[in-house]
Amino acid sequence: MAVNTEGWRCNITEDSMSASVFITIPTEGEAVTVEDITSFLRQNGVIAGIIYSEIEKIVKERIFLKDVVVAKGRSMVESKNGYYDFLFRTGEIKHPTIRSDGSVDYQSMSVIQSVSPGDLLAVYHPSVMGSSGLDVKNREIRCKPAKELPQIKGSGFEVSFDGNTYKATSEGRVEYDNFKLHVRDLYELRKDLDLVIGRVDFRGDVVIHGNVRTGTYIRATKSVTVEGAVEAATIIAEGDIVLKKGMQGGGKARLIAGGNIYANFIEFTEVKAKGNVEANIILNSTISAGKSVLVRGKRGSIIGGTNYCVGEMETGHAGNKAEVKTILASGISEEYDKRHHLLTEKAESAKASIKKTKSEIEQVRDVRISNEPKDVKDAKVNQLTRRLKRDERLLEHVEKELKEIEDTINVGSEAEIRVEDTVNPGVVIKIDDKQMKIPNTMQHVKFYRPEGSSIIEVKTL
Repeated sequence: MAVNTEGWRCNITEDSMSASVFITIPTEGEAVTVEDITSFLRQNGVIAGIIYSEIEKIVKERIFLKDVVVAKGRSMVESKNGYYDFLFRTGEIKHPTIRSDGSVDYQSMSVIQSVSPGDLLAVYHPSVMGSSGLDVKNREIRCKPAKELPQIKGSGFEVSFDGNTYKATSEGRVEYDNFKLHVRDLYELRKDLDLVIGRVDFRGDVVIHGNVRTGTYIRATKSVTVEGAVEAATIIAEGDIVLKKGMQGGGKARLIAGGNIYANFIEFTEVKAKGNVEANIILNSTISAGKSVLVRGKRGSIIGGTNYCVGEMETGHAGNKAEVKTILASGISEEYDKRHHLLTEKAESAKASIKKTKSEIEQVRDVRISNEPKDVKDAKVNQLTRRLKRDERLLEHVEKELKEIEDTINVGSEAEIRVEDTVNPGVVIKIDDKQMKIPNTMQHVKFYRPEGSSIIEVKTL
């Protein structure tokens, strides 16, 4: 005789991964069996993951009026996508750290990272396929397929037979972007650069681990990093220049960078950067920055010299109590406007010449206009084509410079000079073509020129 299941309950979790039963006390003469419970589960849709040992326990120990888990699904195991472990930084440290005293630690900077042959660069971990799950209603829970990453391409490294290990085969700088890795040329000097060596001219990055002595010369098509002190030398880089211990130029030194210049201090040096110039102290130097001059930290100071940037200039102190003449200048000078006007005229002239030359070529080739022999026509077309290419090269060059100047003018629209602490008498403030001389000590101020204004205004920070 079938047992009376009135009052029994089958509870299935929301995700259908577990089911329990609640059995009422059977009436006198009835006996609950394993078959009764499994049949009840099937009636409620539970047909997979049944735990028969728990059902047998209910029957044997007469566990009634209590929820007992009697079925569990098989959990799905997620697939693991393939991934790389890189044994180098995939980004560059472009900014120094701030010390607890508020000064800036330029020795913490590293714009490049170098490797040697045999160095491990990357390890690839292949994907791992997961496994599908099954709920108590016997429904499959499918896992997503595992994805592999593309193999890294590039130069300066070798790949293991299984394709999972990448090692450097040459010395140089590591560059990585979007599965492309290159070990580029890097020149490292692990001692002082003195007059015995004299000159370093390298297509790539240059790292000097020692000092750079007076009278030496460095030129690099990428960045230059000097771990030691720099004396009256010339350093030219198309990328960034990092001087971790600063520069004492003695009035005979030059720094020229196509990117940014970072230094602990700069003294008696001519400095030009297309980007920013950042230091803790700038003393009696001539500074020109295409973007900003940033002298940060509690003791950050600009004392003496002519210091110019297109955009924002920021320093803790300007000038000194001895009232040494210190020029702080920001904004767009008349020279930029004149150059912009000249380049615009050149661009228009080149465009007109290109249009005219193309028309002349078409006329020479048009049989309806010219009946000259083919060799004569070819000679004329070749001559006109050379002129056309010359004008196109000129236009490309002019438009590139024109864009650079327009970008500079945009930066200059945000021109301002901020002094977080003290501006001493003897400091001259220039913004665009306007200037003012500071007669008395000022503190915590910003100098700026509102659009359309003919004067420099001062605002307390």
